[in-house]
Amino acid sequence: MESTLVIKQAVRELVFVKLALMGASGSGKTYSALRLATGMATQLESVLGRPIKIIMANNEKSRGVYYANEFKYDITQVEPPHEPEKYAKLISDVVDLGYDILILDSTSHEWEGRGGCLELQQLAGGTYQAWSKVTPRHDKFLTAIADSPIHIIATMRGKDQYEMEKSDTGKVTVTKLGVGAKQRDGFEYEFTTTFLLDQKDNHATSQKDNTHLFEKEGRILLSEEDGIKIVKWANSGSGYTPRVYKDSQLPENILSAAKAEIVEKCKELGGSQNPELMTLLKKYHPKGNPNAINDEAILAKLRVELDIFSKTAAPVAEDEIKETN
Repeated sequence: MESTLVIKQAVRELVFVKLALMGASGSGKTYSALRLATGMATQLESVLGRPIKIIMANNEKSRGVYYANEFKYDITQVEPPHEPEKYAKLISDVVDLGYDILILDSTSHEWEGRGGCLELQQLAGGTYQAWSKVTPRHDKFLTAIADSPIHIIATMRGKDQYEMEKSDTGKVTVTKLGVGAKQRDGFEYEFTTTFLLDQKDNHATSQKDNTHLFEKEGRILLSEEDGIKIVKWANSGSGYTPRVYKDSQLPENILSAAKAEIVEKCKELGGSQNPELMTLLKKYHPKGNPNAINDEAILAKLRVELDIFSKTAAPVAEDEIKETN
């Protein structure tokens, strides 16, 4: 059978970077985002030879204008309810209005704010099955971020965790840490680079870094210079530029991404060599083929069941897993 694969040499492309800043309250997320955006704008202006427009989508009350005397940026207020579609539409509108850099401050509201995903899941019944209605909506927000042809800096609140320290004199101090993000698990890893900010001194540590610019830097105070470095990396051609989808193509893209995630999970669980897994898959498709499912809600429900199944299923030995056509 003749192959239908289209193969070509890999070519480095320009990148629209997606940065994430997470940390506890007072860790300097908003200020650091503005410093990065300002540096990015400076570098972009030198390359493009035109003014660069920065906009902040603010849902952190008056905090969004605290630094208006230090930085040049526009601002738009995002009010409740914080449905995922509102943020996806906001990104689309910002692109249409010609902005180059968007600061989403903060994305935690889309998850845990009034009208956000957690509340939507409760309104849908509060069960695991209810996520089948909410997850596709959240995924559209993720897709809007990934596919947008602009640079995005997203802040997110850190999960509250406390650390007790005892000094040489016996004095005990309690420090609030921001470990992980108040967002869906794994959300912070959807970005080009993700920084964790320390509440003590506002220094940042890279949690994930596709640019490789910060992996060995340790703790740093993010500045305009870092924004300049990031844009230089983006314009060097290293990395991958996601395809920008038109609205009419978006559902197909979401379906493809959902299927790919489910197929990968099935491979991890042993694929067709795992009879219990195949029994589960056949509840959703007669032949147990996730790639043949074209309903967003059904795919989301299947993903929830796979997550539950993976926590209870016995591991499949590697020598039992065979590749199938």
